Amino acid sequence: PGKIVEIKGKIGVVDYFGEQKNVLMDFAKAKVGDYVYAQGGLVVNTISEREALEILEAWKDMFFALKKADEKLSVIEDIPASQKLLAILQKVNLGKPFVKEELLSLLRTSNKDELRLFYENANNVRQKTHGNACCVHGILEFSNVCEQNCFYCGIRKGKRLKHYRMSSGEIIGAARYAAEELGFKALVLQSGEDSWYTAEILAPVVEAIRAMGVLVFLSIGSREKELYKSLYEAGARAALLRFETSNEKIFESVRPGTTLKGRLELIEYLKKLGYVLATGFIVGLPNEREEDVVNNILLTKSLKPEMYSFGPFIPAAGTPLVKHALVDKNLLLKVIAIARLADQDSNILVTTALETLDKRAKREGMLAGANSLMINITPRRYKKLYCIYDNRADNNIAIKKGIKETIDLLHSLGRAPTDLGVHIAR
Repeated sequence: PGKIVEIKGKIGVVDYFGEQKNVLMDFAKAKVGDYVYAQGGLVVNTISEREALEILEAWKDMFFALKKADEKLSVIEDIPASQKLLAILQKVNLGKPFVKEELLSLLRTSNKDELRLFYENANNVRQKTHGNACCVHGILEFSNVCEQNCFYCGIRKGKRLKHYRMSSGEIIGAARYAAEELGFKALVLQSGEDSWYTAEILAPVVEAIRAMGVLVFLSIGSREKELYKSLYEAGARAALLRFETSNEKIFESVRPGTTLKGRLELIEYLKKLGYVLATGFIVGLPNEREEDVVNNILLTKSLKPEMYSFGPFIPAAGTPLVKHALVDKNLLLKVIAIARLADQDSNILVTTALETLDKRAKREGMLAGANSLMINITPRRYKKLYCIYDNRADNNIAIKKGIKETIDLLHSLGRAPTDLGVHIAR
């Protein structure tokens, strides 16, 4: 929690151990001197002074120890590199924007030492702009029913699989466990594009979860604008909707019956409504060129999201692209690092898909400039059925074990989780 030290209209200034951040006072009726939890730039709940001071006292020594460790891991070493790479990276210090050709050059970096220098620069920028804070959201996959037939997706309409839909009570119960027992302050509600879940069903669910004092984050695909509006009015304040690729031909080849234009229009609408926006793309779709990858990063930046979300293409059984090649891990790490350098203040997510490529990739992604993670809180009886790609890294990991592994990883990196209660994070 942090203490409100100033309020300017709808904007509050919250102090965390001497560091101050602006937050939107959208929900909580808080005043100067109150202690609050904030997620995604919004105040989501208030907390009593006594409880806040107890938590802060318990966290104080660890907070500064973690900060010191993060600073140590964010140092840029003296590593030999080409003049071309050094000149590009120097633009970070000079505050100059990159041109497309420079981003392409970074993407083509292959020398081991130069990659290390590249990632260290990106991580240094992350540390300077975000400190050691790391967002850790819970993700609840409440339905694997989807009415789209995307060629890359393991829950596509044309694939035969065991379907499930969680009831309103099940969703609320799982969210309550995550919020009250595990301490999550932000929850992502994710599903296929399933029109069975109408506003009449989802709005009360959102209201109930919002009342728990958490940020409600939607990941439900290209649903109707009216539905998104209704859920915003019910209390949802964040939405994850990737555009998948900036290449219109590739988009239409892997998402039959949909258009890139329509997808982008919905993303812009969500932003206009006031949603905290997470968007991005898939890396490694068929016929993708290096220029497409850079264009994807630039399109993401132009949409001005609060969070970048991109992951590797991973083949899924029973899909038209089951034999398409896996993406090289380093390509994803380079995308993370380029995104950090190109949009320094952004939040960048390390997805489960990246960890599926390589067990070490979560750590490597965090050291290449990322600062956000998600932990799957889907009940075990449903988790394996949400098979958007094969061999998902978190399929066999119990929720509490996944949390412990994540917290241990973050502490080893000097990062402070900002979305988990103190009873879990210690």
